[in-house]
Amino acid sequence: MTETLKIKVIQENVNGVTVYTGWVEGKKVRDVAKIVHITREGEYIQGYQRNELPKHIESITDYVESKNSTILANLVIGFNNTVVFEPIAEGSEFGHLIVPYDPELPSSQLPGAIVDGQQRSGGVKNSHHDTYPLPVSIFISEDENDYIQQFLILNLGKPLTSVQLNALALYDDIYKPPALAEKAFPLSICEELGFKNEKSPLVGLIKSNGNKDGIIAESSITEFVMNVKRQALQTIGVRVYQDLDCEKREEFVQILVNFWKAVTEVFAEDWALKSRDMKRTYITHGTSIIGFSYLCRHMLRTFQTPNKNVGNESILTHKLPSTDFFKKELHLLKDKCNFSKGYWILGVARSHDLEGKANPELEALPYSRRWNDFQNTTSEKQLFATNILRLYEISKGWRNDYPIFIE
Repeated sequence: MTETLKIKVIQENVNGVTVYTGWVEGKKVRDVAKIVHITREGEYIQGYQRNELPKHIESITDYVESKNSTILANLVIGFNNTVVFEPIAEGSEFGHLIVPYDPELPSSQLPGAIVDGQQRSGGVKNSHHDTYPLPVSIFISEDENDYIQQFLILNLGKPLTSVQLNALALYDDIYKPPALAEKAFPLSICEELGFKNEKSPLVGLIKSNGNKDGIIAESSITEFVMNVKRQALQTIGVRVYQDLDCEKREEFVQILVNFWKAVTEVFAEDWALKSRDMKRTYITHGTSIIGFSYLCRHMLRTFQTPNKNVGNESILTHKLPSTDFFKKELHLLKDKCNFSKGYWILGVARSHDLEGKANPELEALPYSRRWNDFQNTTSEKQLFATNILRLYEISKGWRNDYPIFIE
């Protein structure tokens, strides 16, 4: 006869969903409920839980083993349909959940999953107590989205990692509050560029928890997406990203794919030198990625303004800017960029008098930076991006050469 774990509970119906609250033997929670950590298999991210925190678990164990300790915050556990409710009397809301119990089962075959409370359950399991009840809230569902949704709601006030955001962004059928949706959007586009779209030149190159061998920081690509988002949406005739349907989303991604294809072809020699340590080229460094975002954004403005774009594609003749459009624009800069050798002339450093004040009467000196001397900081990225945009505007004939003063 299969052994069972009986959890005494009260049954309640909340907004059409049956839930149970009660007490469970804390030492046995890990024997019936697994922890669904985030994993990746190819393009697919599964799970939602971050890694356990050993020091946190140790501190909980220390507390549990202290005099008069008790944990009053409910664990949240979801069970599959092998778990049933047995009322103490017919029609009663009081009773027991009957849970199949086999401590030898592998984690993947356990009937439950801990949605909230992995650290508490670990701390209790590691304690010297023979028994230690824990308060618990339970739902029964075979739908993974229910687990994801509960995890998300319970963690709204906690800082989620970018990897968790990435995983949550892939679930279309759960409610995401506006602030989270805003963060999830560029991460989901990053997924398209780095894992899903086989035609993207960035496939396999974006470094994340699921791809530690990547060479381009995920944060750089998400920042790139946010920088070009407004112009890309205007190009495809969409006001805000929330209005993107499947077709328009594909067009949004296609614009970015076309741009990066152009980068890899125009700067083919630099792109061939890319590596994780960036000792041979900085073309995939964070400063360069943000510089490219400025260029992409302004090139999209060019595409949308035919009278400023004589001799190349425009919105009058093409639905989307093609790779050839971006290549023609980038070729204007090819000989002015120094991703792998030489120096970038970034502007003019103001001369200062003896008291340290800027003195316009003194000679201003050109300010340059060796190709591999940039740091991945906000100020450095801004400095680089402003300069490469200046080169583009001058090459287009929109402006005469002008100095950027470096304070």
